[in-house]
Amino acid sequence: MSTQWYLYKDQQQTGPMTWEQLLEKGKAGAVGPADMIWTEGMPNWTRADQVKGLIPAVPPPNPVYSPPPPGVQASQQPSNISYQHAPSAYPGAGSSARPGSTAAAGVKSSTGLEPNIAGLLSYILGWITGIIFFLIESENKFVRFHAMQSIITFGGLTVLQVLISILNRLLWSFLWRGVGSWAMYSTLTGLLGIISIIIWLATLGLAVLLMIKAYQYETFKLPIAGNIAEKQLQ
Repeated sequence: MSTQWYLYKDQQQTGPMTWEQLLEKGKAGAVGPADMIWTEGMPNWTRADQVKGLIPAVPPPNPVYSPPPPGVQASQQPSNISYQHAPSAYPGAGSSARPGSTAAAGVKSSTGLEPNIAGLLSYILGWITGIIFFLIESENKFVRFHAMQSIITFGGLTVLQVLISILNRLLWSFLWRGVGSWAMYSTLTGLLGIISIIIWLATLGLAVLLMIKAYQYETFKLPIAGNIAEKQLQ
């Protein structure tokens, strides 16, 4: 069995997980027959009761008979048996969408790109590409989320770098030119330089991480920026 399994339940995606972990959820009753399952090799999302060995298949629903109108014999009543079926709208219906993508819910990207590629490109030049994709994307919430998260995350980090640069100039004007304290000036500017390097490395690391997550169709939320981005799209 593949080690990368995904569960779509109550409009939320869980995964990746191993087959054993998914099986434990099935045994614990956390996976219903109509919940959707996907793994590499499956062309579409599949109902849980159709995944062999996960949960027992659910028998067909009992027919619901409508009583005949008054004065009409039951034998004269036209056949009007109806059945209750699970909803047919589920992620990936009739498509080959991967987990987490809004394309899986039937929403296309207005950029003309695959949603994961558009999401990845939202981070490639930081807040600049974030703004570009947020403005040109009008339909796909997956792409808009990553674009907004890029704006907030890298816009905030850019502001920090600008503030450090301004503070450095103020220290030079006050401590070096004004007071003439070279020792204090060099200490503080050295500290600011270290902070600036840390911010730069964090920016690079976050960009790589977020591009990977977007390419894998994951709505990966950063602790602060992700929550803000999510609220902005509601």
